[in-house]
Amino acid sequence: KAYKEYYACATGEAAPKPKASARKKKGDSAFSTTPPTPTPTTTVVSAPRLPATAKGKQPARAITPTEPTYVERTEAEQLKIVLKRSRQETHISQQR
Repeated sequence: KAYKEYYACATGEAAPKPKASARKKKGDSAFSTTPPTPTPTTTVVSAPRLPATAKGKQPARAITPTEPTYVERTEAEQLKIVLKRSRQETHISQQR
């Protein structure tokens, strides 16, 4: 389930889904006082993050607030490694 949320967020199809799980966590902690209050704050926070995933920046940054699992961390590390390699290769190819 967590992987599906990660994959959906990484592809940019459903970025608000990890925030929905964060909303549930916040709602559970403050359920006895006011459940609707955390919802607007998270929607306001998620709004600036949507363009970041649309621009093609590293989607791992948008996921970090939801505490990624072991599998997601390794995939995030793999993404970083692949991005570094591709940057180095393009840099080398441009020098020649």
